[in-house]
Amino acid sequence: MTASQPPVGVGSDVSEGGHRGSAAWVGAALEASLRARAPGLNGSTRMVRQLAAKVGHSLGLDPEARALLDVSVRVRDIGMVGLPDAVVLARTPLSSKHWELVNRHPVIGAELLEGLDVAAPAAHVVRAHHERWDGGGYPDGLSGEAIPLLSRVIAACDAFVAMASDRPHRRGIGAEAALEQVCQERGTQFEPRVVDALVAALRARRPPPTTTAAAADAPPAAPSESARGGRLDLARAIAELDPLAASAPACDRLIAAIKAEGTTRGELVSAIETDTGLTVAVLRRAQPVTGGHRPANVTDAVAALSKAEIEHTLGVLPQAEFPWRVSQLEVLMHRARVHAQAVARAADRIVQEVRPAIRDDVLTVALLHDIGKLVLARTHPAYADAQDTRAASPETRLRHEQRTLRIDHASLGGLLLRRWNLPDRLADAVAAHHTAEGEHDLATYVRLADMVAHHAQGDGVDHATMLGLAEVCGMSGTALRDVLFDLPHSGGSRRRRAEPSPLSSREATVLGVLAQGKVYKVIAQELGLSASTVRTHLHNAYAKLGVSDRAQAVLRATEMGWI
Repeated sequence: MTASQPPVGVGSDVSEGGHRGSAAWVGAALEASLRARAPGLNGSTRMVRQLAAKVGHSLGLDPEARALLDVSVRVRDIGMVGLPDAVVLARTPLSSKHWELVNRHPVIGAELLEGLDVAAPAAHVVRAHHERWDGGGYPDGLSGEAIPLLSRVIAACDAFVAMASDRPHRRGIGAEAALEQVCQERGTQFEPRVVDALVAALRARRPPPTTTAAAADAPPAAPSESARGGRLDLARAIAELDPLAASAPACDRLIAAIKAEGTTRGELVSAIETDTGLTVAVLRRAQPVTGGHRPANVTDAVAALSKAEIEHTLGVLPQAEFPWRVSQLEVLMHRARVHAQAVARAADRIVQEVRPAIRDDVLTVALLHDIGKLVLARTHPAYADAQDTRAASPETRLRHEQRTLRIDHASLGGLLLRRWNLPDRLADAVAAHHTAEGEHDLATYVRLADMVAHHAQGDGVDHATMLGLAEVCGMSGTALRDVLFDLPHSGGSRRRRAEPSPLSSREATVLGVLAQGKVYKVIAQELGLSASTVRTHLHNAYAKLGVSDRAQAVLRATEMGWI
């Protein structure tokens, strides 16, 4: 039996015209049960079924195999019914622990189907629908032809629809960007033959002249050359940003810092963070080829590189002079750099107030958050001019992008960072920087900082949302007011220090509370420790900092940015 054929015994029981005990009937019933359990999980099934049917036909599957493919699509996620509500009904990004549970749903689903005689042929397809062509999938780590062909078809179609469509915890990136992403994974995550059939199926579609209920359920078509009206396609626009140019003055300052005697790591970090292009280039250079720690902020990237490596990275980077209105695109790039610096200053103030430990990560996201606008400006020439409309709030402008362009700059930014092989947590935060509202979420802090920066620049913002985000971030109304007042007059964030902290996380926490003027007994009560344990942590901190008392310890740790 080949991977393209269903197991013996499926026969006509899989067809839609079978009796009540047919696999199709059971598949429909199981799909209905999943829809009742978690409507959000099942919402894309009709689109995946339609797309998988076209791909299956293109691959030359016989009627019996196509019928099994349809049933398998309908029940592919049935294993989710065995997961807890915290996972199935989640409307925010899942934790790593919850993702471990999610990764078991193919096994749970296969075991359930094996117990139903007429649906049992779909069990092996469902179990393998998250395997990867290169062997990096789950649950069994199958690769290549060892993965059932029907599973390979479902994997590509499901991934395309999932990326293109909105989910409760994130915005979809649109059909064009989703197809680009699938094509990038051709030969790694997905079988090349299946990807080619998927591309052919999507390119063959033509949008109807009017919107109907049927059209609303169909996957959006990738635009043809004629539909683009002379604009660059998305893939080419993204490619043109590789590598992203850095401003010439920023490059000059970084070179001077590298050449100077006694330049500290913190001074290099400060110089790099003055420009988005430099930030991207250094982050990319610091990523390991295989495995290992993946720096997600400029501080960690500089720690991973020598001065010579940073200088070499700078030497091959294209440079942009100041845009004396040579083109509207260059003006937009300059405006994006200026706004990124304003958001970084606001983010610096916010996290120093509430969560200084994540300062480096938040600053990096702030510097990259609007990078998707550069892609939109290339694909839609009028986009740069539209950015002069500043009365609307950032969220309103994002919705306008989604409505008129079928994609938004935040989603594109996340896609761009993934293409550059930067850490997923950076890409996720950039993609969510206009929608995040979860506590301890990097994107939430950047979203608040973005609103603060827009307010300082005289742009429209939703003040109720801004106040709500400040509360989520743990920031008082008074502290937010101070940031809003100070930001337009700010000369920049305080001097960066990038030397690694010698303190343990507990020592830094205890010293941070001590900096608030609290005594041992109160610190112990707040942290759930004994007074003697607090005293031990502080004495250890004094020794590591090379100081003899609390005042000197707080001063040094604060100056270095360690608390």
